[in-house]
Amino acid sequence: MSFQGYSSEDAGAVAAMAHEHGHGCLHELQHEQEHKTSVAIVSMDALGIAASSLCIVHCAAMPFVVGLLPLIGLQFLSGHTAHMCLAFFVFTFALSAVVPGYLKHRHSGVLAAMLLGLSLVLLATFGNPWIITEQAELPLISLGNIILVATHWRNRALSKCSDAYHLHAH
Repeated sequence: MSFQGYSSEDAGAVAAMAHEHGHGCLHELQHEQEHKTSVAIVSMDALGIAASSLCIVHCAAMPFVVGLLPLIGLQFLSGHTAHMCLAFFVFTFALSAVVPGYLKHRHSGVLAAMLLGLSLVLLATFGNPWIITEQAELPLISLGNIILVATHWRNRALSKCSDAYHLHAH
């Protein structure tokens, strides 16, 4: 019997409880661990959706508001440092959500989409100016973030805790 996510001491305790109380207890403990993992993945996906969406809005709005930023003390938002910070959060939340999600649901398309989206975001943010022109930066970063938002939504759906367990558990 597998006790994934438990130490050997915990596994022994779970096995003793399962023997004493029947296998229902074991399934409840396994489901509780799965539920905690699902909640963490879904939360990281929500942060990833927010970060990628903020990046899209930032990039789309910047040409229209760049002249106003110094007037309100937010000129730092138009610099490359702001792009690097946003890319850092996009990258961190994508890895924190999609990799554990993939390990749970094993849908390789989600992992491939994350890699494509991150590649476009990172290329647009850190790409050499001789390779990526300024005109190509906005479409690349926008497309990358749109792919990442869709990937996070798909990962969320695949990683959510099974409602079937909740319907039949009690």
